Amino acid sequence: MTIEFITFFAALSFVTSLLTSIFSVGGGLIMLVALAQSFSPATLIPLHGAIQLSNNLSRTFVYKEFFRWSLIQNILIATTFGAFIGIFLFGSIPEEVLIWLIAGTILFFTWAPLDSFILSIMRNDWFCGFISGFAGIFIGANGPLVTAYMRTKNLSPQLLVANHGAVMIYQHTIKIFLFIYFFSFSLKEYLFFIFILAIAGYAGAVLGRALISSIAFDAFNIILKLLLSFLALILII
Repeated sequence: MTIEFITFFAALSFVTSLLTSIFSVGGGLIMLVALAQSFSPATLIPLHGAIQLSNNLSRTFVYKEFFRWSLIQNILIATTFGAFIGIFLFGSIPEEVLIWLIAGTILFFTWAPLDSFILSIMRNDWFCGFISGFAGIFIGANGPLVTAYMRTKNLSPQLLVANHGAVMIYQHTIKIFLFIYFFSFSLKEYLFFIFILAIAGYAGAVLGRALISSIAFDAFNIILKLLLSFLALILII
């Protein structure tokens, strides 16, 4: 990796962590599409997971007083089952199909009325955990599913960010270990890259907490949707 490559992704890590620390959505999808330009799915998914793991650790630490174990324990248990089933199916899907699946999922998460969708199919924590754990193996950025479900609980922005971050820490961790064990993903090969991005991500999380009460979601949302749509289309062209 060149210095320019690492510098670009460090800046992106700062921005995506900042966005997710404020809105609990968006950052993971942007990082996923950016990484997908340079890595195949078998490396992309666990590498993206490792980067997002560090960012979620930062965010959850910054909001640690808002963490509530009772909000997420059933989601985490169900995640384990979903992730194991997903990893057994991952190797049987062609790389081209995975790329289209990732791009299609990004467009779906960007434009679908997720709150209505989640209310119609995700009736409880167990189903949310299973589906998001399974989906995370294939698409990497499954955070919007968890965000949309947790918004149905009418949590404060701080509670949402803290506990969403905790769920994602577990989901990314189990995903990384599964890819290491089943597909020989070499985490140590990317440790320096991940470390630099983790520092940038922590800075973004700290700034995000300072700004969380002063930025309106609606003003941000349309710009994010257009950006993600553009990036998803680039991925499949």
